[in-house]
Parts: sequence; C-alpha cells; structure tokens
Amino acid sequence: MREDALAKTPKPQAPENGAAETPEEPAGASYASVVYVHGIGSQRRYEETSRLIDSLDKYLGNEHRRGNDLGRLVNIKPRIEPLRGSTTGDTITYIRAALLPPRPSGAGQPQPEETVRFYEIYWAPIMADAKSPTGVLKWVFRQALRPWTTLRSPWRERQRLRRSALVCLFKPGTRPPRTARDGDYDKLIVNYSEFEGLSAQRAYPAGTFRDYVAFIGNRFAAHPETAKRLQGLARLWRRTYWLQEWRNAFALASLALAMILLGCGVIAGALATLKALIGWTPVSVLITRFGLKLDANLATAVSLVGSLAGLLGLGKLLTDYMGDVEAWSTYEETDEKHVARDKVLAEAFTTLDHVLGDPRCSRTTIVAHSLGTSIAHDALLAMTRQNSATRPEDPIAGPVPLDKIEHFITLGSPIDKIEYFFESYASASHRYKRVVEALRGDIGTPPFSRNRKPHIHWINYWDLGDPISGSLDSPASASRSAQFIDNVQVASFDFPFPARSHAGYFTHRRVIGDIFRVIFLRQWSFETLAPAGPNQGPDYRSQFIGPGQGANFRLVYLVMAALLPWLVLAALVLAICGQASLARAVGLAGGIDLVLLAAAAVINRFRRQRLPI
Repeated sequence: MREDALAKTPKPQAPENGAAETPEEPAGASYASVVYVHGIGSQRRYEETSRLIDSLDKYLGNEHRRGNDLGRLVNIKPRIEPLRGSTTGDTITYIRAALLPPRPSGAGQPQPEETVRFYEIYWAPIMADAKSPTGVLKWVFRQALRPWTTLRSPWRERQRLRRSALVCLFKPGTRPPRTARDGDYDKLIVNYSEFEGLSAQRAYPAGTFRDYVAFIGNRFAAHPETAKRLQGLARLWRRTYWLQEWRNAFALASLALAMILLGCGVIAGALATLKALIGWTPVSVLITRFGLKLDANLATAVSLVGSLAGLLGLGKLLTDYMGDVEAWSTYEETDEKHVARDKVLAEAFTTLDHVLGDPRCSRTTIVAHSLGTSIAHDALLAMTRQNSATRPEDPIAGPVPLDKIEHFITLGSPIDKIEYFFESYASASHRYKRVVEALRGDIGTPPFSRNRKPHIHWINYWDLGDPISGSLDSPASASRSAQFIDNVQVASFDFPFPARSHAGYFTHRRVIGDIFRVIFLRQWSFETLAPAGPNQGPDYRSQFIGPGQGANFRLVYLVMAALLPWLVLAALVLAICGQASLARAVGLAGGIDLVLLAAAAVINRFRRQRLPI
C-alpha cells in the first residue's frame, strides 16, 4: 500500500487545546490502536478519521464545561512508519493522540491508555470507476421484487434471513415471548440448522414450514410438552418473519412508486414548459428566424430532464452512494465488479495486518461507518479463514493476532440490508449451503467468539431516521452461542432527515461518549470480565449498553411519507376512472399529508440535534 503526497510529514504544530504537549511514547512502549473504516461517497484520505478525532476532542471539551472532566486530548499529530512486511519501501500513516487525565484524578477512575494510534482503511478510490448512473438506477428498481422472492422460498432456504427474525424475539433488550423458557432459543436455532441437514431433507424434501413444525414434533417426541411449546414459538417466529417481509415489501414498493411518480411529474412539467415556450411569441420568432430545433415532444422532455439531473449532480449522487453499495455487494466472482471488491478487501488486509502485527499494540478497536461496516466485517471473517489455514484449533491466535481486537463499533450499518438484498441465496445443493455457511462464519464463530464464548464486543448504533442503518440481526449464530450484537438505537433529530441522520452519529453525545470510553478507558470489554461467581463464567450480558432509545414520533413521519405516493396514485386512478369527487377527496388527503410533512421538515430543519456533543 503506497500512500500519496498527503502522507508527507507536516511541519511541527502547536499543542492543541492550549495544553502542555506530552512527549512521544518511549521506544518499545505499548499503545492502543483504532482502525477506522469510512463509508460511502467520495471520501478524502484521513478526512473521516480526522472527523472522528475532532468529535472526541470536542466531546471532552464540552464535558469539561458541563463539570464532567474526563481529560483532554493532546499531542494530536500524524506520523509515518514503514509498512510492516513491505519489500518496496511502502509507508503507512497514523494519527497519534494522547489522553491527558484530569488533575487531580478521581479515586477509582479507570487508568486510560497513554497513547492511541488512529489508522484508516481508505478504499474510496478503488470503487471510483466501478459503476454507472444508469446501471445503478436499474439495480435500485430491481430490489423492489426481493420480498416476493423470499416469501415464496421454502422455510428451509435463506436461513440467515429466517434466523434474524428469531433473534428479534430473544435478543438482549427485548422481552422474550411469554411461553418461552431458558434454552428455547438455542433449541430452535440448533433444530433449524438440523432441518437443513441431509437426513431431514430426505424425510421432508419440500422443506416447508409445516415440515419444520413436524420435524420439531419428531425431534422432541419423548418430551411432548417441550415439542408443543417449541412448535408454538416456531409459529410466532414465522409470523414475525412474515410481518418483516410485508413491511419490507410496502417500504420498497412505496420508494419505487415515489421515484416513478416524481420522474413522471418532472418530465410532464418539462413537457408543459416546452409547449409554453414554443407558444410564446418571442421564442417562436427566434425558432422561425434562426431555424432552431425545439420540439415539444416526450423525447425532448426526457433528454432535458436527464441533462438537468446531470448538471445538478444527481448522477454523481447515485454512483457515489448507491453505486458503492452495488459494487461492494457483487459476490458473484464471474462479475467484473467483483475485482473491485477483492481490491477493497486486500486494502483492509494490509492495514489490519500492519496494526495487529505490531507487538507493541496491546489492543485494537475497529470503528466503521456506513458501508465501511460491511467491509470491516467481511475483512475480519476473511482474515479468520486465512488464519485457520495454519491455526485451525484457534484461528484468532493465528499469524494475524485477531485476539487483540476487543471492540467492533458500527455506525449506520447496512449489513442486514446487504444480507437481505445480496447475500441471501437459495441452492438445491445441501452440501453447498453447508460449505458456504461453514466458511463464512457468524457472531458465534471466530473472531467474534472464541471457544464458544463471546470475544469481540460488537456495538451497533442505528437511527430510525437513517435509511441505511438498522438493528443488526442477520449475523446470528447457527448454533448455541451466548454472543449477540449489542444494538443501540439513537435519535439524532426529531424529524427523520435521511442524510443528516446518517452523518449524525459523529455529533451525537451518547455515541461519541461511548466511543471515547471504549477507546481510552477500555469499558465494556469482554476480556476484562471476572467470573460472575464460584464455578460460574463471566456475565457477558452485563457489558451490553443497548437497546437505547425508542422511535418516538419520527415513526409517524415515516408512515406519512410512505403513504403519500399511494394517495397520489389513488387520486390519479380515480380521476382516470371518472370518479372526480373521490379523486378530489383522496387528492386533498395527499395534499394535507404533503403539507404536514413539509411543515414538520421546515420547523425541525432549524432545530438543534437532540443530544449534540
């Protein structure tokens, strides 16, 4: 990995925050590290990592003014070092920061690390030429059909999607079903995995949900009460899954319809404008005198709208954001876009191998935003597979010491959505599915778990107003495991502004405060837990900080926005069918909906973030 001219050593800077500068760490001294993975868009090298450090710095300053002195960051400087293992003289840059504790230190206060190094996995240039606006737009519309594909598939297929619905019933922070008992979640997970096995496929070739219920009955024939209880929970599980799919279908159809109506409306407006211009005397005189070609037809209107969209940067918006997701999520190795995905993974490998391979690095926190969360997740799983080639008994302690990673923090992650739209697959080959699942890994396998016990604490922050994010459930384990993802819901704004909410994690007091405590104070680490009691293991759930805050009134806004295109469509259909009075009533309802949404957006646009740093 060879860095550009930005990596040159800068001139010495004055100490930040007016604090006395601390010396560089002595030779051989240990340090903690952070590996940051940026999200979608045309990011610049070091910019997003610098934004994270700025947020931490601002948080500490504001907490001091609030009377909660946690210390301050000093000696924040970039440093360059040789890339470990490189034979061509490549270098890598990190940003060093030291935490100066408050003086005097409070009794019993956790001892912070002396220094922390911030590294960055920078992948934006690799994806720059991997997509086109037209191709991305076609891809977006194709996704609206996904719920109907999954609903029609047998219950045996698409196991990760089915398991994620079961996780929703039992994950930390939720009240389990009333009839559930301890161990029922493990029983259902294990039996569902066995239902995909070869012997179950011979006995139940169709693989329907009815077959699964019968499979449970046969499996627990000696314990009829247990069988009846698990069958009831399985039915609740299926209802939860179906509800999720119908909600997905409605949301995707509403989005597609809104885009179609908006496009048609803009084209109709352009066509009307062309007709008005041609009918305007000064323009008609110019057309006649100079022989201009200005036709008021559909093709001209579409061409005009496309040109305006390009001038406004809408094509760049598609390629920079949705295009990154499309290119990264190309799992078919025969697709040319898969080459870009491999290069991104190679870049992640290089940085992680360099950081974790340093004996002075005591522990590592991975922080990732947006699409970068999927890149970091897949890179960790791929490095685990690589380690298992030489250390199959404990791949975490392989050539790349993944045991140094204690926290994985994801902000606005689309991992569940990528699983839903891209990774979910169906195959007639039982062995193929077993091979893929075994190689891929999940939250119950290394590096997230070690010897069937939680190892990496995965904390996921999500916002209902952020359409890219969500509670992460699809990486659920296929076997018995005490490991879950610690989902923490936040609400950056009262109104669900998509773009502002997606970037709002970096200015959210709860989020940045938690990240500070993880990086500098080593809080909520599974590795520091003592046994809960004699002959007992650690209480891993005690380290969880979710589920966070609820959806509040923003859910009403989202429902109103989803209903709007359907009201417009209904009004148009009624008008075409000659039902003028009904069309006016429905149109009035749509107008009121639009006015209320617009008013709420304008009012909330000038309000501060709910919990700013």
